[in-house]
Amino acid sequence: MYLKRLEIQGFKSFAKKTTLEFGQGITAIVGPNGSGKSNTADCLRWVLGEQSAKLMRGKKSEDVIFAGSDKKGRAGFAEVFATFDNRDHKIPLDAAEVSIGRRITRSGESEYLINGARVRLLDIVDLVLRSNIGTSRYTVIGQGTIDQMILAGPSEIKNLIDEASGVKTYYLKRERTLRRLEQTAQNLMRAEDLLKELEPRVKSLRRQAKRMEARAEIETELKTYLEEHLGTQWWALNDQIDGLNSKLQELGGQRAKVEQQMSGHLAKIEEHEKDNEQALSDYKKLQERIQIIQNEKNALLEQVSLVRGKMTSMQTGSGDTESLNIESHKITQRIKELEAQLQKAETDFVHSQNQIVAQTKLVEEISSKITYLQETLHNPAGADWVVVGKEVESFDKSFKSFQGILEQASELSPVLNAVTDLASSWDNFRKVTHDAIINPSQKLIQLQQELQELSKKKDSLQEELSKLSLAQSKSQLSREFLTSQLASLQNQKLQVDLELKKASSSSSESFATDLMEEEKKLQDKVEAKSQEQEELEKQLNEIYKAESNWKAAIAEEDKNFRRQQDELGAVRDGESKLQVEKARYETQAEAITAEIITQLGQERFTQIKQSKIASTDSSLQDKILRLKKQIESIGGVDELTIQEYHETESRFTNLEIQVNDLHKSMDDLRKVMDELDEHIKSKFNTAFHKVNDQFEQYFRILFNGGRAHLALVKSHDNDTEAEAELAKEEALEEAQEAKDAHLRPEEKIVAKYEKGSLAIAGVDIKATPPGKKLSSIQSLSGGERSLTSIALLCSLLTCFPSPFVVLDEVDAALDEANTIRFGQILGKLSDSTQFITITHNRETMAQANILYGVTMGDDGVSQLLSIKMDQATVYAK
Repeated sequence: MYLKRLEIQGFKSFAKKTTLEFGQGITAIVGPNGSGKSNTADCLRWVLGEQSAKLMRGKKSEDVIFAGSDKKGRAGFAEVFATFDNRDHKIPLDAAEVSIGRRITRSGESEYLINGARVRLLDIVDLVLRSNIGTSRYTVIGQGTIDQMILAGPSEIKNLIDEASGVKTYYLKRERTLRRLEQTAQNLMRAEDLLKELEPRVKSLRRQAKRMEARAEIETELKTYLEEHLGTQWWALNDQIDGLNSKLQELGGQRAKVEQQMSGHLAKIEEHEKDNEQALSDYKKLQERIQIIQNEKNALLEQVSLVRGKMTSMQTGSGDTESLNIESHKITQRIKELEAQLQKAETDFVHSQNQIVAQTKLVEEISSKITYLQETLHNPAGADWVVVGKEVESFDKSFKSFQGILEQASELSPVLNAVTDLASSWDNFRKVTHDAIINPSQKLIQLQQELQELSKKKDSLQEELSKLSLAQSKSQLSREFLTSQLASLQNQKLQVDLELKKASSSSSESFATDLMEEEKKLQDKVEAKSQEQEELEKQLNEIYKAESNWKAAIAEEDKNFRRQQDELGAVRDGESKLQVEKARYETQAEAITAEIITQLGQERFTQIKQSKIASTDSSLQDKILRLKKQIESIGGVDELTIQEYHETESRFTNLEIQVNDLHKSMDDLRKVMDELDEHIKSKFNTAFHKVNDQFEQYFRILFNGGRAHLALVKSHDNDTEAEAELAKEEALEEAQEAKDAHLRPEEKIVAKYEKGSLAIAGVDIKATPPGKKLSSIQSLSGGERSLTSIALLCSLLTCFPSPFVVLDEVDAALDEANTIRFGQILGKLSDSTQFITITHNRETMAQANILYGVTMGDDGVSQLLSIKMDQATVYAK
């Protein structure tokens, strides 16, 4: 692996895109001071991840961007790409070439790339370390810093050896492992603290959980017995209900059959009543016609009586004319009065008769319905309250009609008083009946009382109707009396008129003849009316006979209806009893169902319904009581406590697992730390001895004699200063141990590994140039320090070759002889290490295979000129 190409753009003085091609061996970069040749070393250090602005010879990260000049504007970004030949795959990537790039803008945005893919800075650093490319102090040695390799102190020299030998990588692994160990220790302590905190609570909850488990076992056994016991009861009640449903279904069929028969009887009764209503209408019409004929007949008979009276008066004769006129006038006036009274009496009689007929029929209908209601109320359990309600409504309509008829007879004050009382009683009865229909059991007694009161009022109405019939009879007698009085007066007037006519007329014989003819005509008319009246009376008798038959048929149908009604009442009584019994069983079944769901749950109840249970164990009840007492003695179940126990137990178990895992992780990490410490110690010792041998050789070569070696600086050296330092460290250790006495075991383990794995504080250089005796390295001159540093550098590169090394004017302090020896050493080392030297020295240039010249024009931009020395030699020849 070697650096193949370096592409620079916008970095410091390289404003334009510049590419440097490198090959194996030595590449020299030369140029006047200020031309920007050292910027190539800076850009290489920068692209490999260097973050120090000071090492980049700036104050901030944006200072690496070309700042511009009088003739050229500043750049907006800087980017560098370093391409490595990776055919040997020392860089752990599956690519023949690996390009590492870095870009920065003036806004401060940074970008890192590997083979064109964006990556993190951490990825760049990790790749550099794993490839042994590194940005160590001897990989890129800056201008004037070569002697700092030995002046930095023993610890820094030790770091150089660590980096060169690859021990530094193990130190980084050790540091990461130590941080993991520290983090694991912290997690372990937190987990152990939580365990200690949870343990008392877990023990308490565990004791409660055991009691709950015992309770759960008892509850499981209890549920088994409850399922058997309650399931048996539920199925027994269910069988009872099924049996009652069968009986109810049978009675329902009987009830439907009886109701159908009753409907047939009612239909026949309604049919007969319709026929009876038509016959009654015809009967009324016939009665009215007969009355009219009778009135006409009476009128004709009166005329006959008048004619006969005239004829009689012609036989008796006498009286003067004036007296007869006066007497005739008085009689005429009296006749008019009697006719008016008679007409009123006739009207009252006919109206009263019609009212009595209608009222009598209504009273009979009311009596019949009251009787039905009484029978219904005497058997309330079998009553069809829907039918009662319909009957009440029908009764109400009939009563309203009856009340309207009675109110028309304003002269019948006793009847109106009875109607008022009846109306009041009926309103009360209707209200109570309405309530009874909704809730019969609560209103039954009050309903019966109201019905008794209504019956009393009905009896009072019948008594008043009897009085009305008596008044009608009296009206009939008065009418007959007035009729006879009128007839008598008419006879008197007839006699007076005849006498007056005798007195005023001389011819009576022709008048008598006329009277006889008139009498005959009147008699014929009376005879015709009598015959018509007989015919109508025959029709009336036929209607009466038919009415008797209809009434008998209605009575028979009503009798059958009552009998069917009694049978229906008996069926309904049976249904009511079965419904009551069924309701009682259903109530018990619902209670059992609720208890099953409460005790066992809906799912178990569903299972019970699917499979019949019939237990014969008589001791189930005792077992259930015994288990319930045991549960009561244990106490109630707190679901929150159970939940808390499971959660806490789960958390405690997880913590125990975590603690065990963390202990195992601690052990594993300690093993890794011990292995790393052992490996670091072994590898460092090996590297130290190898570097020491090579350092002695290169020192003698560069100095052409003299002695030099590397010495380990330990924390317990015997010199006075070391003893003082050791005493100080021991005091610090004692103080730390006193402080660590209060530390927990995990913290002590971390503290132990934090103290370090080696007792070596650093590596010191003991160098004695030829002919001198020096006490310390600081006593060397500048050139001697440079030669000593170069000897150390060459020993490191010999023992641990680096893929490439950048040397920025490291030979500036050397004289010509030392430069020659230095160039010869570089030539030997270039077989295993690629060198990029920035130099002014001709001897170093002579060793180079490729030579780059750097110039800078007026625009402040660095430019390159390149030449390959082998080609130049050919051209020169």
